[in-house]
Amino acid sequence: MSLNYNPDQSSLINTKWETIFLSERDVAGQIPINYITSSGVSVTAACFGNNVFETQSAEKCISNLLSVGYRRFLVDLYWSAGSRAWTFCPVAIPKNVPVVTVSTTPTMTPTATASAAQSTATLVSSSSGWPVYELGPYLCSENLDLSGLIDIFQDYFKDTTSQLNVYIRYLTFNLHVAASAATPELPAAKVSGDELPSFSERVDVLMDNRLFYYIYTPSRLANERSNLNESWYEVDDGYKPITEYFTTYELSDGTQSTPDGWPASKYVQLAQERRLFLEYGSVDPQLEDYNLTAGKSEVIFPPRYLASLVPAPSADEGGLDYGCLYDADAFQVSEVNSSWALSSSLSQPHGLNETYALRELSERVVNLTACGLTPILNNTLFNKTADQEVAPYKNISLSSTWAWAEGEPKGANVADNIDSPQYDRCAVLDVSVGGHWRVANCTDVRRVACRVANLPYTWTVSSTAHSYTDAYSEACPDNTTMGVPRTGLENTYLYRYLLTQPSNIIDPTSPDRAKREIWLDFNSRDITSCWVTGGPEAKCPYASDPKQLEKKTVLVSTIAGIVICIITALTLFVKCNTNRRNSRRGKRSIQGWEYEGVPS
Repeated sequence: MSLNYNPDQSSLINTKWETIFLSERDVAGQIPINYITSSGVSVTAACFGNNVFETQSAEKCISNLLSVGYRRFLVDLYWSAGSRAWTFCPVAIPKNVPVVTVSTTPTMTPTATASAAQSTATLVSSSSGWPVYELGPYLCSENLDLSGLIDIFQDYFKDTTSQLNVYIRYLTFNLHVAASAATPELPAAKVSGDELPSFSERVDVLMDNRLFYYIYTPSRLANERSNLNESWYEVDDGYKPITEYFTTYELSDGTQSTPDGWPASKYVQLAQERRLFLEYGSVDPQLEDYNLTAGKSEVIFPPRYLASLVPAPSADEGGLDYGCLYDADAFQVSEVNSSWALSSSLSQPHGLNETYALRELSERVVNLTACGLTPILNNTLFNKTADQEVAPYKNISLSSTWAWAEGEPKGANVADNIDSPQYDRCAVLDVSVGGHWRVANCTDVRRVACRVANLPYTWTVSSTAHSYTDAYSEACPDNTTMGVPRTGLENTYLYRYLLTQPSNIIDPTSPDRAKREIWLDFNSRDITSCWVTGGPEAKCPYASDPKQLEKKTVLVSTIAGIVICIITALTLFVKCNTNRRNSRRGKRSIQGWEYEGVPS
Protein backbone atom coordinates (compact mmCIF):
# COMPACT_ATOMS: atom_id res chain seq x y z
CA MET A 1 0.00 0.00 0.00
CA SER A 2 1.40 3.35 -1.06
CA LEU A 3 1.64 6.10 1.58
CA ASN A 4 1.24 9.83 1.05
CA TYR A 5 2.28 13.12 2.58
CA ASN A 6 -0.87 13.74 4.60
CA PRO A 7 -0.37 16.14 7.52
CA ASP A 8 -3.03 17.30 9.96
CA GLN A 9 -4.37 20.80 9.45
CA SER A 10 -3.08 21.71 12.92
CA SER A 11 0.49 20.94 11.84
CA LEU A 12 0.54 23.65 9.16
CA ILE A 13 2.46 26.80 10.05
CA ASN A 14 1.03 30.28 9.59
CA THR A 15 2.32 33.15 7.48
CA LYS A 16 4.46 34.65 10.22
CA TRP A 17 6.30 31.38 10.82
CA GLU A 18 6.69 30.88 7.07
CA THR A 19 8.37 34.28 7.02
CA ILE A 20 10.64 33.37 9.92
CA PHE A 21 11.76 30.10 8.32
CA LEU A 22 12.26 31.75 4.95
CA SER A 23 14.18 34.74 6.30
CA GLU A 24 16.54 32.50 8.29
CA ARG A 25 17.01 30.22 5.30
CA ASP A 26 17.84 33.16 3.04
CA VAL A 27 20.14 35.01 5.44
CA ALA A 28 22.14 31.78 5.76
CA GLY A 29 21.99 31.13 2.02
CA GLN A 30 25.75 31.45 1.49
CA ILE A 31 26.78 29.61 4.64
CA PRO A 32 28.12 26.09 4.01
CA ILE A 33 25.40 23.63 5.02
CA ASN A 34 27.52 21.97 7.70
CA TYR A 35 27.37 25.16 9.81
CA ILE A 36 23.62 25.72 9.61
CA THR A 37 21.58 24.55 12.59
CA SER A 38 18.12 23.07 12.24
CA SER A 39 15.78 20.81 14.21
CA GLY A 40 16.05 17.02 14.43
CA VAL A 41 13.84 14.21 15.67
CA SER A 42 13.98 10.49 16.28
CA VAL A 43 11.19 8.91 14.24
CA THR A 44 11.06 5.97 16.67
CA ALA A 45 10.50 8.28 19.64
CA ALA A 46 8.08 10.67 17.94
CA CYS A 47 6.02 8.11 16.00
CA PHE A 48 6.44 4.73 17.70
CA GLY A 49 7.07 5.60 21.32
CA ASN A 50 3.96 3.65 22.31
CA ASN A 51 5.30 0.51 20.55
CA VAL A 52 2.54 0.68 17.95
CA PHE A 53 3.91 0.45 14.40
CA GLU A 54 0.73 0.99 12.44
CA THR A 55 0.74 2.14 8.82
CA GLN A 56 -1.87 4.93 8.91
CA SER A 57 -0.54 6.38 12.15
CA ALA A 58 3.00 6.32 10.78
CA GLU A 59 1.90 8.13 7.62
CA LYS A 60 0.22 10.85 9.67
CA CYS A 61 3.09 11.14 12.14
CA ILE A 62 5.92 11.47 9.61
CA SER A 63 3.81 13.88 7.54
CA ASN A 64 3.20 16.04 10.62
CA LEU A 65 6.90 16.11 11.48
CA LEU A 66 7.73 17.28 7.97
CA SER A 67 4.95 19.86 8.06
CA VAL A 68 6.03 21.49 11.34
CA GLY A 69 9.56 21.97 10.03
CA TYR A 70 11.86 19.22 11.28
CA ARG A 71 14.91 18.97 9.05
CA ARG A 72 16.76 15.94 10.45
CA PHE A 73 15.17 12.53 10.86
CA LEU A 74 16.82 9.65 12.73
CA VAL A 75 15.31 6.47 11.33
CA ASP A 76 15.64 3.00 12.89
CA LEU A 77 15.31 0.27 10.29
CA TYR A 78 15.10 -3.46 11.06
CA TRP A 79 16.07 -6.03 8.46
CA SER A 80 13.56 -8.88 8.32
CA ALA A 81 15.05 -11.76 6.35
CA GLY A 82 11.66 -13.51 6.26
CA SER A 83 9.85 -10.52 4.75
CA ARG A 84 12.89 -9.45 2.71
CA ALA A 85 12.29 -5.87 3.79
CA TRP A 86 13.62 -3.07 5.99
CA THR A 87 10.81 -2.57 8.49
CA PHE A 88 10.11 -0.15 11.31
CA CYS A 89 8.90 -2.94 13.58
CA PRO A 90 11.68 -4.37 15.80
CA VAL A 91 10.20 -7.89 15.46
CA ALA A 92 9.85 -9.92 12.27
CA ILE A 93 6.27 -10.81 11.42
CA PRO A 94 6.16 -14.62 11.04
CA LYS A 95 5.31 -16.05 7.66
CA ASN A 96 3.25 -19.14 6.77
CA VAL A 97 1.90 -19.67 10.28
CA PRO A 98 -1.71 -19.82 11.48
CA VAL A 99 -3.20 -16.41 12.26
CA VAL A 100 -5.55 -15.88 15.19
CA THR A 101 -7.73 -12.82 14.61
CA VAL A 102 -9.00 -10.87 17.63
CA SER A 103 -11.65 -8.25 16.84
CA THR A 104 -11.00 -5.96 19.79
CA THR A 105 -8.03 -3.72 20.44
CA PRO A 106 -5.87 -4.58 23.50
CA THR A 107 -6.67 -2.20 26.34
CA MET A 108 -3.02 -1.82 27.27
CA THR A 109 0.40 -2.14 25.74
CA PRO A 110 0.74 -5.78 24.69
CA THR A 111 3.04 -8.09 26.58
CA ALA A 112 4.80 -11.23 25.49
CA THR A 113 2.36 -14.05 24.83
CA ALA A 114 2.75 -17.72 24.08
CA SER A 115 1.21 -17.47 20.62
CA ALA A 116 4.48 -16.77 18.83
CA ALA A 117 6.27 -19.57 20.62
CA GLN A 118 3.45 -21.87 19.57
CA SER A 119 3.99 -20.84 15.94
CA THR A 120 0.82 -18.77 15.70
CA ALA A 121 0.40 -15.06 15.13
CA THR A 122 -2.25 -12.89 16.79
CA LEU A 123 -3.92 -10.28 14.59
CA VAL A 124 -5.77 -7.49 16.39
CA SER A 125 -7.36 -4.18 15.45
CA SER A 126 -5.41 -1.02 16.17
CA SER A 127 -7.07 2.10 17.56
CA SER A 128 -7.55 3.33 13.99
CA GLY A 129 -9.25 0.09 13.03
CA TRP A 130 -6.44 -1.32 10.91
CA PRO A 131 -5.14 -4.84 11.61
CA VAL A 132 -1.82 -5.21 13.42
CA TYR A 133 0.14 -8.18 14.66
CA GLU A 134 0.72 -8.56 18.37
CA LEU A 135 4.39 -9.43 18.76
CA GLY A 136 5.37 -9.38 22.40
CA PRO A 137 5.41 -5.71 23.46
CA TYR A 138 4.81 -4.46 19.90
CA LEU A 139 1.82 -4.02 17.61
CA CYS A 140 2.98 -4.02 13.99
CA SER A 141 1.37 -3.54 10.59
CA GLU A 142 2.49 -6.05 8.01
CA ASN A 143 3.77 -3.69 5.32
CA LEU A 144 5.18 -0.74 7.24
CA ASP A 145 8.67 -0.57 5.80
CA LEU A 146 11.23 1.69 4.12
CA SER A 147 9.16 1.95 0.95
CA GLY A 148 6.45 3.75 2.93
CA LEU A 149 8.96 6.34 4.16
CA ILE A 150 10.12 6.85 0.59
CA ASP A 151 6.48 7.29 -0.50
CA ILE A 152 5.93 10.07 2.03
CA PHE A 153 9.14 11.95 1.24
CA GLN A 154 8.57 11.64 -2.50
CA ASP A 155 5.04 13.00 -2.14
CA TYR A 156 6.26 15.79 0.15
CA PHE A 157 8.94 16.87 -2.31
CA LYS A 158 6.39 16.95 -5.12
CA ASP A 159 4.06 19.00 -2.92
CA THR A 160 6.72 21.61 -2.05
CA THR A 161 8.38 22.80 -5.23
CA SER A 162 8.26 26.59 -4.87
CA GLN A 163 11.47 28.47 -4.12
CA LEU A 164 9.61 29.73 -1.06
CA ASN A 165 9.19 26.34 0.59
CA VAL A 166 12.23 24.30 -0.47
CA TYR A 167 14.36 23.14 2.47
CA ILE A 168 17.05 20.49 2.80
CA ARG A 169 16.16 17.34 4.74
CA TYR A 170 18.60 14.86 6.31
CA LEU A 171 17.95 11.17 6.94
CA THR A 172 20.19 9.16 9.25
CA PHE A 173 19.63 5.39 9.05
CA ASN A 174 20.37 3.28 12.11
CA LEU A 175 20.43 -0.34 10.92
CA HIS A 176 19.26 -3.28 13.05
CA VAL A 177 18.03 -6.84 12.61
CA ALA A 178 14.43 -7.66 13.50
CA ALA A 179 14.05 -10.05 16.43
CA SER A 180 12.34 -13.41 16.07
CA ALA A 181 8.58 -13.46 16.73
CA ALA A 182 9.19 -16.45 19.03
CA THR A 183 11.50 -14.35 21.25
CA PRO A 184 10.50 -10.75 20.54
CA GLU A 185 12.30 -9.24 23.53
CA LEU A 186 15.62 -11.02 23.01
CA PRO A 187 18.40 -9.73 20.74
CA ALA A 188 18.14 -10.75 17.12
CA ALA A 189 20.41 -13.37 15.65
CA LYS A 190 23.22 -12.44 13.27
CA VAL A 191 22.33 -12.57 9.59
CA SER A 192 24.74 -13.70 6.91
CA GLY A 193 24.86 -15.18 3.43
CA ASP A 194 21.50 -15.33 1.66
CA GLU A 195 19.78 -13.86 4.72
CA LEU A 196 21.44 -10.51 4.01
CA PRO A 197 19.74 -7.99 1.74
CA SER A 198 20.30 -8.60 -1.95
CA PHE A 199 21.51 -5.78 -4.16
CA SER A 200 17.98 -4.60 -4.99
CA GLU A 201 17.00 -4.77 -1.29
CA ARG A 202 19.80 -2.55 -0.03
CA VAL A 203 18.91 0.76 1.62
CA ASP A 204 21.05 2.80 -0.77
CA VAL A 205 19.60 1.11 -3.85
CA LEU A 206 16.01 1.59 -2.65
CA MET A 207 16.60 5.27 -1.95
CA ASP A 208 18.45 5.81 -5.22
CA ASN A 209 15.76 4.15 -7.34
CA ARG A 210 13.03 6.58 -6.36
CA LEU A 211 14.61 9.68 -4.83
CA PHE A 212 17.80 10.05 -6.84
CA TYR A 213 16.85 13.41 -8.36
CA TYR A 214 16.51 14.92 -4.88
CA ILE A 215 19.65 13.42 -3.29
CA TYR A 216 22.95 15.27 -2.92
CA THR A 217 25.42 12.40 -3.09
CA PRO A 218 28.95 11.79 -1.75
CA SER A 219 30.23 11.44 -5.32
CA ARG A 220 28.78 14.84 -6.22
CA LEU A 221 30.47 16.38 -3.18
CA ALA A 222 33.84 14.85 -4.13
CA ASN A 223 33.59 16.07 -7.73
CA GLU A 224 32.60 19.58 -6.73
CA ARG A 225 35.31 19.83 -4.09
CA SER A 226 37.97 18.86 -6.64
CA ASN A 227 37.27 21.87 -8.88
CA LEU A 228 35.48 24.78 -7.24
CA ASN A 229 35.85 26.93 -10.35
CA GLU A 230 33.44 24.66 -12.21
CA SER A 231 31.05 24.03 -9.33
CA TRP A 232 30.47 26.30 -6.33
CA TYR A 233 32.15 29.32 -7.95
CA GLU A 234 30.42 28.97 -11.31
CA VAL A 235 27.05 30.27 -10.07
CA ASP A 236 25.73 33.74 -9.26
CA ASP A 237 27.41 35.46 -6.32
CA GLY A 238 24.40 34.93 -4.05
CA TYR A 239 24.79 31.16 -4.33
CA LYS A 240 28.53 30.98 -3.65
CA PRO A 241 29.74 29.80 -0.21
CA ILE A 242 31.42 32.05 2.33
CA THR A 243 35.00 30.85 1.89
CA GLU A 244 36.06 31.85 5.42
CA TYR A 245 34.28 28.68 6.57
CA PHE A 246 36.61 26.18 4.87
CA THR A 247 40.11 25.52 3.56
CA THR A 248 40.94 26.13 -0.10
CA TYR A 249 43.95 25.25 -2.26
CA GLU A 250 44.87 26.82 -5.58
CA LEU A 251 46.89 25.24 -8.41
CA SER A 252 49.19 27.17 -10.71
CA ASP A 253 46.47 27.30 -13.38
CA GLY A 254 44.08 28.98 -10.96
CA THR A 255 41.94 25.90 -10.26
CA GLN A 256 40.77 25.89 -6.66
CA SER A 257 39.78 22.91 -4.52
CA THR A 258 38.89 22.16 -0.92
CA PRO A 259 39.49 19.12 1.28
CA ASP A 260 36.85 19.96 3.87
CA GLY A 261 34.37 22.45 2.43
CA TRP A 262 30.65 22.04 1.88
CA PRO A 263 28.44 23.92 -0.57
CA ALA A 264 26.22 26.81 0.44
CA SER A 265 22.60 26.03 1.20
CA LYS A 266 21.33 28.19 -1.68
CA TYR A 267 23.63 26.37 -4.07
CA VAL A 268 22.25 22.99 -3.02
CA GLN A 269 18.58 23.92 -2.68
CA LEU A 270 18.08 26.40 -5.48
CA ALA A 271 20.95 26.14 -7.97
CA GLN A 272 21.28 22.34 -7.94
CA GLU A 273 17.71 21.63 -6.78
CA ARG A 274 18.86 18.92 -4.36
CA ARG A 275 16.92 18.53 -1.15
CA LEU A 276 17.98 15.32 0.57
CA PHE A 277 21.15 14.16 2.33
CA LEU A 278 21.48 10.57 3.51
CA GLU A 279 23.90 9.04 5.99
CA TYR A 280 24.33 5.86 7.95
CA GLY A 281 24.21 6.17 11.72
CA SER A 282 24.79 3.11 13.89
CA VAL A 283 24.94 -0.44 12.50
CA ASP A 284 24.24 -3.38 14.83
CA PRO A 285 26.85 -6.18 15.19
CA GLN A 286 24.27 -8.61 13.77
CA LEU A 287 24.72 -6.78 10.46
CA GLU A 288 28.51 -6.75 10.44
CA ASP A 289 28.50 -8.70 7.16
CA TYR A 290 26.34 -6.04 5.49
CA ASN A 291 28.85 -4.06 3.43
CA LEU A 292 27.78 -0.43 3.47
CA THR A 293 29.80 0.33 0.32
CA ALA A 294 28.88 -2.72 -1.76
CA GLY A 295 25.77 -1.22 -3.35
CA LYS A 296 25.49 2.39 -4.48
CA SER A 297 28.01 3.92 -2.14
CA GLU A 298 27.72 7.25 -3.94
CA VAL A 299 24.20 7.71 -2.51
CA ILE A 300 24.59 7.51 1.31
CA PHE A 301 27.35 9.17 3.32
CA PRO A 302 29.39 6.97 5.69
CA PRO A 303 28.42 6.67 9.37
CA ARG A 304 28.44 10.00 11.23
CA TYR A 305 29.74 11.91 8.21
CA LEU A 306 27.01 14.50 8.64
CA ALA A 307 26.99 14.55 12.44
CA SER A 308 29.33 15.56 15.24
CA LEU A 309 27.86 14.95 18.68
CA VAL A 310 28.58 17.65 21.26
CA PRO A 311 27.72 17.41 24.98
CA ALA A 312 24.62 19.49 25.47
CA PRO A 313 24.73 22.41 27.94
CA SER A 314 22.47 22.35 30.96
CA ALA A 315 21.58 24.72 33.76
CA ASP A 316 23.27 22.48 36.33
CA GLU A 317 26.53 22.55 34.39
CA GLY A 318 26.88 26.22 33.74
CA GLY A 319 24.02 27.10 31.44
CA LEU A 320 24.75 28.53 28.03
CA ASP A 321 28.54 28.41 28.17
CA TYR A 322 28.90 24.78 29.24
CA GLY A 323 29.28 22.61 26.15
CA CYS A 324 28.50 25.67 24.03
CA LEU A 325 30.47 26.33 20.88
CA TYR A 326 30.68 30.04 21.69
CA ASP A 327 34.16 30.85 22.98
CA ALA A 328 34.99 34.44 23.88
CA ASP A 329 38.66 33.81 23.06
CA ALA A 330 38.12 31.99 19.74
CA PHE A 331 37.19 33.85 16.57
CA GLN A 332 38.46 31.61 13.78
CA VAL A 333 36.13 28.98 12.34
CA SER A 334 38.83 26.35 12.86
CA GLU A 335 38.97 27.22 16.57
CA VAL A 336 35.22 26.98 17.07
CA ASN A 337 34.70 23.85 14.91
CA SER A 338 30.92 23.72 14.85
CA SER A 339 30.75 21.64 11.68
CA TRP A 340 27.68 19.33 11.72
CA ALA A 341 27.34 19.92 15.47
CA LEU A 342 24.40 18.09 17.05
CA SER A 343 23.24 18.01 20.65
CA SER A 344 23.82 14.60 22.20
CA SER A 345 20.36 14.52 23.74
CA LEU A 346 17.16 16.49 24.11
CA SER A 347 14.85 14.86 26.60
CA GLN A 348 11.59 15.86 28.21
CA PRO A 349 12.06 17.21 31.76
CA HIS A 350 10.44 15.13 34.49
CA GLY A 351 8.49 16.22 37.54
CA LEU A 352 6.82 19.21 35.87
CA ASN A 353 3.37 19.65 34.42
CA GLU A 354 3.09 19.75 30.65
CA THR A 355 3.06 23.54 30.35
CA TYR A 356 6.21 24.08 32.39
CA ALA A 357 7.95 21.02 30.93
CA LEU A 358 7.33 22.22 27.38
CA ARG A 359 8.47 25.74 28.24
CA GLU A 360 11.68 24.41 29.80
CA LEU A 361 12.31 22.15 26.83
CA SER A 362 11.70 25.00 24.39
CA GLU A 363 14.12 27.27 26.26
CA ARG A 364 16.70 24.52 26.11
CA VAL A 365 16.23 24.28 22.35
CA VAL A 366 16.71 28.06 22.06
CA ASN A 367 19.99 27.82 24.00
CA LEU A 368 21.25 24.85 21.98
CA THR A 369 20.62 26.67 18.71
CA ALA A 370 22.33 29.81 19.99
CA CYS A 371 25.27 27.59 20.87
CA GLY A 372 25.60 26.45 17.26
CA LEU A 373 24.04 23.03 17.88
CA THR A 374 21.19 21.24 16.14
CA PRO A 375 18.91 19.83 18.87
CA ILE A 376 17.73 16.24 18.34
CA LEU A 377 14.44 15.34 20.04
CA ASN A 378 14.67 11.73 21.20
CA ASN A 379 11.64 11.48 23.49
CA THR A 380 7.95 10.77 23.05
CA LEU A 381 6.55 14.04 24.36
CA PHE A 382 4.03 13.57 27.16
CA ASN A 383 3.51 9.93 26.10
CA LYS A 384 1.80 11.02 22.89
CA THR A 385 3.15 10.48 19.40
CA ALA A 386 3.11 13.25 16.80
CA ASP A 387 0.10 11.77 15.01
CA GLN A 388 -1.91 11.84 18.25
CA GLU A 389 -0.85 15.31 19.42
CA VAL A 390 1.37 17.35 17.12
CA ALA A 391 1.31 20.63 19.10
CA PRO A 392 4.28 19.96 21.44
CA TYR A 393 6.40 18.64 18.57
CA LYS A 394 5.53 21.75 16.59
CA ASN A 395 6.53 23.92 19.55
CA ILE A 396 9.99 22.31 19.71
CA SER A 397 10.56 22.69 15.97
CA LEU A 398 9.59 26.36 16.01
CA SER A 399 11.83 26.94 19.03
CA SER A 400 14.86 25.95 16.95
CA THR A 401 14.59 29.21 14.98
CA TRP A 402 17.27 31.57 16.20
CA ALA A 403 16.88 35.08 14.78
CA TRP A 404 13.63 36.82 15.66
CA ALA A 405 12.26 37.78 19.06
CA GLU A 406 8.85 36.50 20.12
CA GLY A 407 6.09 38.07 18.04
CA GLU A 408 8.52 39.26 15.38
CA PRO A 409 8.89 40.14 12.62
CA LYS A 410 5.98 42.51 12.97
CA GLY A 411 4.25 43.24 9.70
CA ALA A 412 4.84 39.70 8.43
CA ASN A 413 1.16 39.24 7.69
CA VAL A 414 0.04 39.82 4.14
CA ALA A 415 -0.31 43.45 3.15
CA ASP A 416 -2.82 44.67 0.59
CA ASN A 417 -0.18 46.47 -1.43
CA ILE A 418 2.91 44.30 -1.25
CA ASP A 419 4.94 46.40 -3.68
CA SER A 420 4.63 49.64 -1.71
CA PRO A 421 7.85 50.24 0.30
CA GLN A 422 7.33 50.90 3.96
CA TYR A 423 9.71 52.43 6.44
CA ASP A 424 9.01 50.05 9.30
CA ARG A 425 10.66 47.06 7.68
CA CYS A 426 14.27 47.20 8.90
CA ALA A 427 15.85 44.82 11.42
CA VAL A 428 17.62 45.62 14.66
CA LEU A 429 19.29 43.33 17.16
CA ASP A 430 17.84 44.03 20.60
CA VAL A 431 20.18 43.19 23.49
CA SER A 432 17.31 43.44 25.99
CA VAL A 433 15.74 40.26 24.54
CA GLY A 434 18.81 38.05 24.47
CA GLY A 435 20.13 39.38 21.18
CA HIS A 436 17.10 38.48 19.10
CA TRP A 437 15.84 40.71 16.33
CA ARG A 438 12.99 43.16 16.04
CA VAL A 439 11.46 45.20 13.25
CA ALA A 440 12.13 48.95 13.53
CA ASN A 441 11.30 52.06 11.55
CA CYS A 442 14.06 52.58 8.98
CA THR A 443 14.17 56.31 9.75
CA ASP A 444 15.16 55.66 13.36
CA VAL A 445 18.74 56.52 14.31
CA ARG A 446 20.84 53.65 15.67
CA ARG A 447 24.42 52.44 15.80
CA VAL A 448 25.35 49.78 13.27
CA ALA A 449 26.67 46.21 13.45
CA CYS A 450 29.85 46.07 11.37
CA ARG A 451 31.49 42.79 10.35
CA VAL A 452 35.29 42.86 10.40
CA ALA A 453 37.00 41.62 7.19
CA ASN A 454 34.12 39.26 6.38
CA LEU A 455 35.06 37.07 9.36
CA PRO A 456 32.09 35.08 10.71
CA TYR A 457 32.62 35.76 14.41
CA THR A 458 34.37 39.15 14.53
CA TRP A 459 32.33 42.32 14.95
CA THR A 460 32.60 45.97 15.81
CA VAL A 461 30.03 48.71 16.27
CA SER A 462 29.87 52.05 14.50
CA SER A 463 31.12 55.05 16.44
CA THR A 464 28.06 57.12 15.51
CA ALA A 465 24.35 56.52 14.98
CA HIS A 466 22.60 56.72 11.61
CA SER A 467 19.29 56.11 9.94
CA TYR A 468 19.09 52.77 8.14
CA THR A 469 19.51 54.34 4.70
CA ASP A 470 22.65 56.21 5.69
CA ALA A 471 24.01 53.37 7.80
CA TYR A 472 24.74 51.07 4.88
CA SER A 473 27.05 53.48 3.07
CA GLU A 474 28.45 55.70 5.82
CA ALA A 475 28.56 54.06 9.23
CA CYS A 476 31.15 51.29 9.30
CA PRO A 477 34.91 51.98 9.60
CA ASP A 478 37.57 50.80 7.15
CA ASN A 479 37.93 47.04 6.65
CA THR A 480 34.40 46.49 7.93
CA THR A 481 30.96 46.36 6.35
CA MET A 482 27.44 46.63 7.67
CA GLY A 483 26.52 43.03 8.40
CA VAL A 484 23.93 40.60 9.68
CA PRO A 485 24.46 37.34 11.59
CA ARG A 486 23.83 34.39 9.27
CA THR A 487 23.68 31.62 11.86
CA GLY A 488 22.67 31.28 15.49
CA LEU A 489 26.32 31.09 16.54
CA GLU A 490 27.29 34.20 14.55
CA ASN A 491 24.41 35.96 16.28
CA THR A 492 25.66 34.85 19.69
CA TYR A 493 29.12 36.24 18.94
CA LEU A 494 27.64 39.61 17.99
CA TYR A 495 25.32 39.65 21.00
CA ARG A 496 28.12 38.76 23.44
CA TYR A 497 30.38 41.39 21.86
CA LEU A 498 27.72 44.05 22.34
CA LEU A 499 27.40 43.14 26.02
CA THR A 500 31.07 44.09 26.48
CA GLN A 501 30.48 47.66 25.27
CA PRO A 502 30.34 50.63 27.66
CA SER A 503 26.87 51.45 28.96
CA ASN A 504 26.85 54.78 27.11
CA ILE A 505 26.93 52.74 23.85
CA ILE A 506 25.01 49.54 24.67
CA ASP A 507 22.86 49.10 27.77
CA PRO A 508 20.30 46.24 27.90
CA THR A 509 18.43 47.91 30.79
CA SER A 510 18.26 51.42 29.36
CA PRO A 511 14.81 52.94 28.72
CA ASP A 512 16.36 54.47 25.59
CA ARG A 513 15.81 52.03 22.72
CA ALA A 514 18.79 53.52 20.87
CA LYS A 515 21.05 51.99 23.54
CA ARG A 516 19.40 48.60 23.33
CA GLU A 517 19.16 48.21 19.56
CA ILE A 518 21.65 48.09 16.71
CA TRP A 519 21.03 48.11 12.96
CA LEU A 520 21.54 44.90 10.95
CA ASP A 521 21.88 44.62 7.19
CA PHE A 522 18.42 43.06 6.85
CA ASN A 523 15.22 44.61 5.57
CA SER A 524 11.95 43.90 3.76
CA ARG A 525 11.46 47.36 2.24
CA ASP A 526 10.88 45.95 -1.23
CA ILE A 527 8.16 43.38 -0.46
CA THR A 528 6.46 42.53 2.81
CA SER A 529 7.86 39.39 4.45
CA CYS A 530 10.71 39.08 1.95
CA TRP A 531 13.81 39.86 3.99
CA VAL A 532 17.02 40.63 2.13
CA THR A 533 20.59 41.79 2.70
CA GLY A 534 22.48 44.30 0.58
CA GLY A 535 21.26 47.62 1.90
CA PRO A 536 18.05 49.65 1.69
CA GLU A 537 17.68 49.30 -2.11
CA ALA A 538 18.06 45.49 -2.20
CA LYS A 539 15.34 43.72 -4.17
CA CYS A 540 13.36 40.64 -3.23
CA PRO A 541 14.45 37.64 -5.36
CA TYR A 542 10.93 36.18 -5.27
CA ALA A 543 7.66 37.24 -6.83
CA SER A 544 6.07 37.94 -3.45
CA ASP A 545 5.65 36.71 0.08
CA PRO A 546 4.25 33.18 0.59
CA LYS A 547 0.56 34.08 0.82
CA GLN A 548 0.67 36.65 -1.96
CA LEU A 549 2.42 34.16 -4.24
CA GLU A 550 -0.43 31.79 -3.49
CA LYS A 551 -2.94 34.47 -4.46
CA LYS A 552 -1.02 35.32 -7.63
CA THR A 553 -0.92 31.63 -8.56
CA VAL A 554 -4.70 31.46 -8.26
CA LEU A 555 -5.03 34.68 -10.25
CA VAL A 556 -2.73 33.42 -13.00
CA SER A 557 -4.69 30.17 -13.16
CA THR A 558 -7.94 32.12 -13.43
CA ILE A 559 -6.55 34.38 -16.13
CA ALA A 560 -5.17 31.34 -17.96
CA GLY A 561 -8.63 29.77 -17.86
CA ILE A 562 -10.22 32.91 -19.27
CA VAL A 563 -7.57 33.11 -22.01
CA ILE A 564 -8.21 29.50 -22.95
CA CYS A 565 -11.95 30.20 -23.19
CA ILE A 566 -11.30 33.25 -25.40
CA ILE A 567 -8.91 31.30 -27.64
CA THR A 568 -11.47 28.48 -27.92
CA ALA A 569 -14.21 30.94 -28.85
CA LEU A 570 -12.01 32.67 -31.41
CA THR A 571 -10.99 29.33 -32.89
CA LEU A 572 -14.61 28.30 -33.31
CA PHE A 573 -15.46 31.70 -34.79
CA VAL A 574 -12.58 31.57 -37.28
CA LYS A 575 -13.42 28.00 -38.22
CA CYS A 576 -17.07 28.82 -38.82
CA ASN A 577 -16.17 31.93 -40.78
CA THR A 578 -13.65 30.01 -42.88
CA ASN A 579 -16.19 27.32 -43.66
CA ARG A 580 -18.69 29.99 -44.71
CA ARG A 581 -16.19 31.69 -46.97
CA ASN A 582 -14.93 28.39 -48.40
CA SER A 583 -18.47 27.72 -49.52
CA ARG A 584 -18.29 30.66 -51.89
CA ARG A 585 -17.83 29.53 -55.49
CA GLY A 586 -14.55 30.50 -57.14
CA LYS A 587 -12.60 31.31 -53.94
CA ARG A 588 -8.90 30.29 -54.02
CA SER A 589 -5.97 30.66 -51.61
CA ILE A 590 -2.30 31.32 -52.38
CA GLN A 591 0.18 31.24 -49.46
CA GLY A 592 -2.54 32.29 -47.05
CA TRP A 593 -3.87 35.18 -49.10
CA GLU A 594 -7.32 34.82 -50.63
CA TYR A 595 -8.52 36.23 -53.92
CA GLU A 596 -11.64 36.04 -56.03
CA GLY A 597 -11.25 34.37 -59.41
CA VAL A 598 -13.09 32.85 -62.33
CA PRO A 599 -13.79 29.13 -61.88
CA SER A 600 -11.79 26.88 -64.17
